[in-house]
Amino acid sequence: MSQIEHHPQDDTLFSYAAGSLPAALALVVGCHLQVCSTCRSQVRSGESLGGELMTALAPKTLSDRARANVLQRLDMQQSQSDCEKVSVGSEAIVSPIAPVTGAMPSLLQKILKEQDFDALPWKKTIAPGLKQIVIDCGEGQARLLRITAGQKMPVHSHRGSELTLILSGGYSDTLGQFNAGDVADLDGSIEHQPLADDDMDCICLAGMDAPLLFKGWLAKLIQPFVGM
Repeated sequence: MSQIEHHPQDDTLFSYAAGSLPAALALVVGCHLQVCSTCRSQVRSGESLGGELMTALAPKTLSDRARANVLQRLDMQQSQSDCEKVSVGSEAIVSPIAPVTGAMPSLLQKILKEQDFDALPWKKTIAPGLKQIVIDCGEGQARLLRITAGQKMPVHSHRGSELTLILSGGYSDTLGQFNAGDVADLDGSIEHQPLADDDMDCICLAGMDAPLLFKGWLAKLIQPFVGM
């Protein structure tokens, strides 16, 4: 069992607790919480603090029109995508802590309807050694990536925020070594080139609120085809 060394930033966890993360990013955090007791504790603290702040607010009476609008919004939330339903909320908090084994998180199993990474319908991209599965979240982009052992990703930075959770295998970059359970919490200040470990494919779940910013003319040329 590997030990988790890299976690989401505190502000990311508190945003998750507040329900303000885009669904694609919340899915990554939710899957990480299933294997990380440290971050689950922080999210619980954030939820408790939010509850205390709500309790301290003076209640206001809703008009009939305002009440109808609230009920309408609740109905709309019920029709959100599967990604949002399983990634945002309490399921990742109340479920038992799972060991970091490289298995598919139960949140992903519910979305992808599979329990084995090898059974998934991986789609090849133009980038060498890279396969992906696009997950429809409604907010942001979520992708399951499979990087061939020993293969490098193109050099890139970020137009927005990116959360990447290692599910199986590992990679290294300028920030260090990332193994199963680790999360890379990145923004536009980071430029890196993940290199998958030599012994096995690296499978990771990436959530972004904006497309990546690739470096080099070839990577920029293939970006529209890769879709990242």
